[in-house]
Amino acid sequence: MKKLTLLVLSAAFGLSSAAGFAATNASAPAAASAPKAKAAKIHHAKKGEKKVEASAQKAQAADASAPAKKATKKHHAKKHAAKKVDASAQKAQAADASAPAKKATKKHHAKKHAAKKVDASAQKAQAADASAPAKKATKKHHAKKHAAKKVDASAQKAQAADASAPAKKATKKHHAKKHAAKKVDASAQKAQAADASAPAKKHAAKKHHAKKHAAKKVEASAQKAQAADASAPAKKHAAKKHHAKKHAAKKAAPASAAN
Repeated sequence: MKKLTLLVLSAAFGLSSAAGFAATNASAPAAASAPKAKAAKIHHAKKGEKKVEASAQKAQAADASAPAKKATKKHHAKKHAAKKVDASAQKAQAADASAPAKKATKKHHAKKHAAKKVDASAQKAQAADASAPAKKATKKHHAKKHAAKKVDASAQKAQAADASAPAKKATKKHHAKKHAAKKVDASAQKAQAADASAPAKKHAAKKHHAKKHAAKKVEASAQKAQAADASAPAKKHAAKKHHAKKHAAKKAAPASAAN
C-alpha cells in the first residue's frame, strides 16, 4: 500500500508540474489575447491537484482499512468453518440417534422374512404329505398296468410261436431233405465220373510202368555189355558183344510190342 501511495503522489506532482509548465508556455501569447484563458487553466490545474489529493486519500483509506478487511475475512472464514463443524456434528448425532431404530427395524424385517419362509416350507410339507398317498396309488396302478401289458405281450408271442412252430418245422424238414438229395446226387455224379475215368487211368499207368521197366532193362544190358567188352580179349569181346546185343534186342522186342 505504501508503494501505491508513492506512485499516486508522484503522478500528482507530475501532473501539477505539467499543468504549470503548460500555463507558463501558454501565458505569453494568451496574456495579450485572453486573460480569462489563464484563469481557466489555473482553475483546471487546481482541479487536477484536487483529484490527485482525492486519490491519495483513497489510497490512505485503503491502507488503513486493509487490516480490518483482512480480519473480517478471517472472521467470516472461522464462522463458516464453525458452521460446517456444527452441521457435521449434528448429522453424526442424528445418525447415532437413528441407528438403534434402523437396526431394530432391520431385525424386525428379518424375523418376518424368516417366519414367512418357515410358513411356506410347512405348507409345502403339508401339501406333499397330503398328495403322497394319491401319488403312491397312481404309481402302483401304473406298475400293475405295465406288468399286465408285459404279460399280455408275452402270451401273444408264445401263441404266435406255437402257431408258427409246425410250419417252421415242416419247412426245416423240407430243406433238410432237399440238401440230402443234393448231396446224394453229387456223390452219384462223382462216382460215375470215377468209374468212367478208371479204365483210361489204369491203362495209361500200366503203359507208363512198362516203358520205364523196358528202359531200365536196356540200360542194364548195355552196362553188362560194356563190362564184358572191358574184361574180355578183342575177339571174345566182339563175340560177347554180338551175343549181348542180340540178347538185348530180343529182350527189347517184347517191350516194344507191349507199347
